[in-house]
Amino acid sequence: MTAAPSIALDYQPSDAGPFLWQAFDAAAVTTDLGLIAQAGFREVRVGLAWDSFMPDGRGVDRRRLAEFEVLLRAALAQGLGVVPVLFVQAHGDCVLLPGRAVSRDGGRRGTRVLSDGLLEPGGPRDVWTDPLMLELADRWARSMAAGFAGHPAISAWDLGDDPASVIRPRRIGDLPAWVSVAAAPLGEAAAPVRLTLGVADLLTARAVRPAALAGRVDRIDIAVRPAQLRRLGMPEAPALRFIAQLGQALAGGPIGLAVALPSPADGDTEGVDEALAAGVVDQLVERRLEAGADALRATRWRDLHPRLGERAPFDRQGWLLRCGLVRRDGSPKPALEPWTRSARAELETVPPHPWPAALDAGAYYSNLPDSLLDLAAEWRREEADEPAILDRSET
Repeated sequence: MTAAPSIALDYQPSDAGPFLWQAFDAAAVTTDLGLIAQAGFREVRVGLAWDSFMPDGRGVDRRRLAEFEVLLRAALAQGLGVVPVLFVQAHGDCVLLPGRAVSRDGGRRGTRVLSDGLLEPGGPRDVWTDPLMLELADRWARSMAAGFAGHPAISAWDLGDDPASVIRPRRIGDLPAWVSVAAAPLGEAAAPVRLTLGVADLLTARAVRPAALAGRVDRIDIAVRPAQLRRLGMPEAPALRFIAQLGQALAGGPIGLAVALPSPADGDTEGVDEALAAGVVDQLVERRLEAGADALRATRWRDLHPRLGERAPFDRQGWLLRCGLVRRDGSPKPALEPWTRSARAELETVPPHPWPAALDAGAYYSNLPDSLLDLAAEWRREEADEPAILDRSET
């Protein structure tokens, strides 16, 4: 894998969130991209919802392609590179898919399907092996590559966003085989191809092996939020560095981190104190050399409108509304400053720093969670030069 140093940002409009393509507002998008560029960011990642861009099997919707071109032109005018995200994208416990991609006779426990903004009965087809889904994925990838190859605003393509959290592969070989199919047309489109996994792909055995994917994409990013790391028994900033190094060891190469730091809310265990969140980002940027992390990404620019909390996925995952670097009224949160300071800086490529230097991935995944806790304890001993004992009941 190869990785270029970058500080990036996920983008969703505050009023629409992941449903931006259902009521595309060119003026609002243009305004947002201008503010993001003024803050110093030079790359934004934008999800292209499968149900919006390919609602049927005939091909990619021409209206959506035209709207996507509007977004690209607006980004280019601000000096922003765009990373379009295709295929399976997790939004809490939901995935956005066209109706023909839904299996009506069954579902996947814990996964809900949204199509055109509405919950669908049933569950997602097996994207990784179902012949229909493979055909649709190939058609979509080829259409995007043909229409946007060499576009000056596209800095990379992303094949998904934590896909295994909503459509878990049944076998370890399923996802690498699918990536080879999906990435082939895009790899010819003069832009790098990435894949964003979830931190659970490192911490649990859910049929995803980063090393099997590494040679098929230019970079793997890991999406993570602090609540997912509490079992490690260490503060947020060291825990993120540990994850960056463990991810490199499991992937056999460099990775990026996509960090969500939701603001706190009553009755919600996901939130992070806003001042603490700023310190976490500051430490992560300052010590990225130790972590070997070239690429860091914030999720997202602005908090989402509270009315979205009444609909899926926010009805069960309210923290998704509060991950912005600025609040709904446009006022900055404390974490904005270290993100923008780092985004404006001239970054040097840092060498990979996997930890441990040699790791038997098969043994690691076979012995979870003990193997994870043992590695975390050893990492803490090396980091602090003092004994560290983890309470395994925390798992």
